[in-house]
Amino acid sequence: MCTNAGVANEDSVFLFTDTQIIQEEFLEDINNMLNSGEVPNLFESDEYEKVIIGVRPAVKEAGLDESNRDIIFDFFVSRVRNKLHLVICMSPVGDAFRYK
Repeated sequence: MCTNAGVANEDSVFLFTDTQIIQEEFLEDINNMLNSGEVPNLFESDEYEKVIIGVRPAVKEAGLDESNRDIIFDFFVSRVRNKLHLVICMSPVGDAFRYK
C-alpha cells in the first residue's frame, strides 16, 4: 500500500473498519499515518532498501540529492502523504465508538 503510493506514485485508498480493530495498537498506527504520513519502523531493512532503490530515479528527476538516503526517504513519505488516502469507517452504534 505505501509502496504503491510512494514508489509507484499511484493513488491508493486504505479502507479500515472498526471490525478490523483486533488490537488497539492498530489505532496507534492509523494515528501515526494521519499525523505524520508514516508509521515508525514499518519497513524491515530489506524493504527499506527496496524503497530507496525504487524512489531514487524520481528523486534524481526532481533535481534532489539522490545520494542522501534521508532526502530519498523524505521524498517517499511526501509521495505517500499525497497519494495514500485513509478511509476509516466506524459504527456509531454502541459504546465502542466512544472509547476508540
